[in-house]
This record gives sequence, C-alpha cells and structure tokens, in this order.
Amino acid sequence: MKYARSDAMKWVKENLRGYSVTTTTPLTPDMEIDFAGIRTNTEKFMALPGVNGLYVGSLYQEFWTQTLDERKAVIAATLEACNGRVPVIVNISHTSIKDSIDLARHAQASGADLIMCWPPYYGPRNDDGVLAFYKQLAEAVDIGIAIYTTTLHELGFYIRPELMARIAEIDTVVAAKEASLSLDKYSAMALAVGDRIQVSAPLEEYYFFGKTAFPDLTPNFIIGSSRPLYMQSEEKPNCANFFAAIEKGDIANAAKSLTNILRVSNELHSRYLAKGVHHLTLMKFISTLFGFAGGPVRPPLTPPTEEEKQHAIGVLRDNGLLDETLAQAAE
Repeated sequence: MKYARSDAMKWVKENLRGYSVTTTTPLTPDMEIDFAGIRTNTEKFMALPGVNGLYVGSLYQEFWTQTLDERKAVIAATLEACNGRVPVIVNISHTSIKDSIDLARHAQASGADLIMCWPPYYGPRNDDGVLAFYKQLAEAVDIGIAIYTTTLHELGFYIRPELMARIAEIDTVVAAKEASLSLDKYSAMALAVGDRIQVSAPLEEYYFFGKTAFPDLTPNFIIGSSRPLYMQSEEKPNCANFFAAIEKGDIANAAKSLTNILRVSNELHSRYLAKGVHHLTLMKFISTLFGFAGGPVRPPLTPPTEEEKQHAIGVLRDNGLLDETLAQAAE
C-alpha cells in the first residue's frame, strides 16, 4: 500500500482528483473473460479526457455474474495493466462478509489504492447489521474504504446520513459515493459527514451544486462515473472541460460544459436512473462504438434492444460525439 492505515484520509485528499471512471468487463464470444480486452481497455480508460483514476468491479463490470476467482482475476489484470499510473478503486461488495474480506485482502495485496464496499445487497438488513458488516471489514484490512449509498432499487438499502455518521467513525472509512439522485439527500449527507469523510456525487449536476453550495465540503473528485466514456470525445472533451472549469471557479464555463453533458445524459443515462436502474448493457454497447472491447453479457443480463442501440447511435451522432465510420459499422 502507498500509505499507512492512519494516513488513508490524508492520501485520499492529496491524490484523488477528477474522474475515477467506471470500467467494463469484455467477454469473448463464448462468454469467458477477455483478458486481452481488459488490457487494451485499461489503456483507453486512462487516456479519456479528465480521467485520473479507475473504478474496477462496479455494477458496469457485471461483477455479480462472475465467480470470486474471476473477480480477482479481473482486478489483478486491471491493476497490472494500470501499473500504478493512476489511483485504482476496487469494488469488493458481496452478500457474504467473508467473501468481501477475501476480495478486500486480494485487492490490497494486488496494489489497489482504495476499496469500495456496498452494503450487503440481498436479504434482511438494518442499520446495526450493516454497521457491523463495515466494522468487521475494516478490522480485516488496512486499505481505505469508500462506501456506496443509493436509493436505486437495484441495491435496496439506502444508507441514511444518520447511519453514515456512525460508519464514518471507522478510522479507515474515507469516502462515500452518494447516489441518491436527490439534492435534498445529497445535501443532508454532505452536511452530516462531509467534515469527516469525502462525500462524492457521481453525477456532474450534483457535483456542480455541491461545489457552489458548500465548496469546503465537496471533494476534488468524482468516484465511479461512466459519463466520461461516451458523453465526450477527444474533439469535444465535455467532462474534462467541466472539471477544469470547476477547479478554476469558472462557473459560467462549467455550466456550459454541464449543459453539453446533460444533453446526452438525459437521453442515455438519467432516463434509466429515473426508473431505478443502470442500463449497463446499453452502456457496454455504447463503449464499443468508441473502440472499447465489449462482447456479450451473461445471463440474467440481456443485451440492449435494437431500438435502444439505434436511439443511442442517433443521440451520439446528433451531438457530434460519434465517429461516422463506427456509427455506420454498428448499424
């Protein structure tokens, strides 16, 4: 590890900035892990405008469709390809505390910089049980821990500010990815624990609000955003421009870039979040339009419909983000 247990928060504040982009898991036609694709994708992820970190094993990486050995192999392959060039956050979420600890120890030993842990995502859960889960995890490893809290029904357990305040007392808990999709809830979380841990909103519109409403409590990074993948291009680096303007305090230009992002997001991202889900298979398809390795998805996931694919191509084309050759090949 790059820091001692007692220095986890200091390391986060000094080293995380910009976007830690979500990664995907390419599969071969026979639905096995495409490790060559992981290596090439990792290079492309790190080259995206505005990206200064990777988030491995997120929902977009289809982690729950993989065995523990496969999850570890994906983590190891990504960390090896990254080779310490940017900070890497590894998701070790599981319904079993023993499996979460196993994944956390593997991530720590493999060179991850932080781990992300959701509350257990199935079965009867309450505040005391979830708190005990995090305490046991923190006792087993020294790596810094980020917490995911969301109202999306995919997860089915929202960590309220009152519980987060109790979790924030754990010495290695350093950050929270707050994805309630509510300004009220986001504000309440930042005001409740933002002086103790870094509360990161994954969506630019909430990050923009945080930087203008309570700048001293809003960190200099966004954990786990898929938007840099397909809401910008090298010619139109909307996400990079947004973050650069925020860092300079240039609200007008930040708002301009945010508008460009939302024009795409409202059609291809936020419309599905409003239904309580991430349309991760659509995002995986879209990533292939930008040259990333993708491949099929394993059951119970299903590919996006042809209508969804053509709609996505049209939105990207209308916003000048899609290479016409790639668009025609996809059609």
